[in-house]
Parts: sequence; structure tokens; C-alpha cells
Amino acid sequence: MADRRLNNQTEARGVNTVKTMASNASRGDDTQSGVSGTGPSSAIAATAAATAGERQPSLAVFRRLSMSGPGRKSSMFLSSGQPRPNTYRMEPDSEYRFRPYKLQSKILETLAEHLKDQKYNPPAMNDLVKNISRSVHQLVKNFQLPRYKIVIQTVVTQKFDQLVRIASRCLWDPKTDNMLSVNYESKDMIATVTVYAVYFE
Repeated sequence: MADRRLNNQTEARGVNTVKTMASNASRGDDTQSGVSGTGPSSAIAATAAATAGERQPSLAVFRRLSMSGPGRKSSMFLSSGQPRPNTYRMEPDSEYRFRPYKLQSKILETLAEHLKDQKYNPPAMNDLVKNISRSVHQLVKNFQLPRYKIVIQTVVTQKFDQLVRIASRCLWDPKTDNMLSVNYESKDMIATVTVYAVYFE
């Protein structure tokens, strides 16, 4: 009798399990049926359904952002780091040309201020040359020469009654580009500042 009871209970449970699985399979994509089921398969199905429901709006938002992202905006608007648009001018205006005679006296005054009471000291020459170059560069910028690239070369040597020769060679347009060289001598030093102005479009 005990065996028969066990068999009957087992068969009844098996029938209930089959009915539950069939009902779940018949419902298909219904999320609530997956939640109400028991066992690891129903829990996995419920988690997958919830995850799929959460992912769909994020993908839609991502697609919208990608379509209206920085690609179209960058093509319509120029950022601040981009260069100015071309003017299609091959030569500067006469009032904005580089005039060496306007800068010569100013650069000579700048050299006198930096080297007037200085003695040649090798460890301090590096900072001295940098300060002279910065002062001359700021002086040239004050003249407001648009579309000119300015290159400044400063050479300071100790004075020993020697011959100093500084040479340079440039590839440029003589109609628009020019240079200026200024020499200054003190009791102990000789300084030469060369300013190159190259017009570019």
C-alpha cells in the first residue's frame, strides 16, 4: 500500500509539473508567467526578459545621439582652435607690410636695456637670450602684422676683439617677406638680433 501511495503522489506531481510547463510554454513571451514559475529555468527567463526590456530604451537613445552627434555639428560650426578662413590674397595690404626701418630703433633700445650694465656670465646667458627674444617678439606683435609668421634669432657672445660673422639663408617671396638684423656692443658682450617676417595665406 505504501508503494502505491508513493507512486500515486509521484504521478500526480508529474502531471502538475507538465501542466505548469505547458501553460508557461503556451504563454510564450508573457513576462508575468515567467516570474510566477518555479525552478532555475523560470528565474533565468524572467531575468533575460527584464534585461531585454531595460536595454531597448538605452539603444534607442544611443541611436538618436549617434545620428545627431558631433559629426553634423562639427561640419556646420567651426571650433575656436581652427584657423581663420582664407582671404585668397597673395600679398598683404600696404599698411600691414613688414617695414624693417620702423623696428630697428625699437629693437636697439631693447638690447640696450638688457645689456647696458651686464657682464658676460656663461650660466646666465641662457636666460638673458630668452628674455631678449621675448621682449623683441612682443615688440613686433605690437605693430599688428596680420598673417605674418615672426621668427626671432638672438646671439650673444663675449667680446675678445674677434670677428663675428652670422649668416642665414631663407626660401621666401621677396615681394612680401623681409628680415631685420640689429647689432649691439657693450664693454663685454656683442649681441645680434635677427627678425624674420614671412607672410602666409
